[in-house]
Amino acid sequence: MSSERKDTLKKRLDENYTAFIESLQEKTVSELIAMAPEITAAQQLHEELLDACDEEDVEFLLRFDNPLEVVCGYWESEITGYDHSGEMGHMLWEIRDRELYEKEQLAQTPEDVGGAVQSENLTERKNPLSDVKQINADDLRHMEGQEGLILQGCGGDPQEWVDGINRELTEAGILLDGGKLENVVSFRHDGVTCLLFPFGDTELNIGKFAMWRIQTHDRYGGTWLSDYVPNRLGGFLQAEPQPQKPRMGLVGQDGNIYAVLGRASMLLKEAGMQDKIDEMFQRCAASGDYYKALNIISEYVETELSPPAAPQKSTKKKARNTHER
Repeated sequence: MSSERKDTLKKRLDENYTAFIESLQEKTVSELIAMAPEITAAQQLHEELLDACDEEDVEFLLRFDNPLEVVCGYWESEITGYDHSGEMGHMLWEIRDRELYEKEQLAQTPEDVGGAVQSENLTERKNPLSDVKQINADDLRHMEGQEGLILQGCGGDPQEWVDGINRELTEAGILLDGGKLENVVSFRHDGVTCLLFPFGDTELNIGKFAMWRIQTHDRYGGTWLSDYVPNRLGGFLQAEPQPQKPRMGLVGQDGNIYAVLGRASMLLKEAGMQDKIDEMFQRCAASGDYYKALNIISEYVETELSPPAAPQKSTKKKARNTHER
């Protein structure tokens, strides 16, 4: 999709939304209450419509001076014209889940609470009800470059959620080629149980996925990982850069293995990598072979035997953007 055309549509939607908000200043309180569904629809469309558009959608919407107004009426009927009992049931389920969690916390002895605090420092914990792993919310801050769907308020058996969401996404034509969202993890934030469905290498119809997320937001509180972390957790944490391995030539130097180890150890210490020295010595001693030891040393310092550095691969998801018309 032409980024220029998409930027043009974004600018037009921004102008439309600004004009709409300004028009509300003249409304009375009673009128604003009556317009609540329209205001909600306009806000959702302004924030998320662009993500749901493919190239043809962009060209279509650019035909109008006020594309926001064109789709607002349709979207308002989409989000208000159906039975909300399912969403209300989910809301009550979430409240029960939160109340149960708080009661369990209050019922713990001081020793239990101390153990719970310690367990929070573990990156991964098992939920006895399912195979879904539990992580800390802060673990998400180390997932920059990854993408996934986060659902909020997921009380009950998490495996039932995983199976149910995969089934729903398959029926909606979002999961392609028989794929599934796997390696789902659970975490708690603000007293609410949440699930992260990583995209991984799963083939997805991103356009349909974006619309599905908007349509089910009242039910699932769905948001993308790349939005949730900056907005709810304070942003992603940058990984600390790994120190560069020092260079050491083997040709023309004393070939005695202990002399080679001594020179490598000195270079590692100068490079601030002292923690690697003992590990290198132990591995070389256990190898029992001169040439194996040289190759092990070449893992810690750059030598003629070190393999060339592999090109870095992007960790960002490249999902197939397939749209059925």
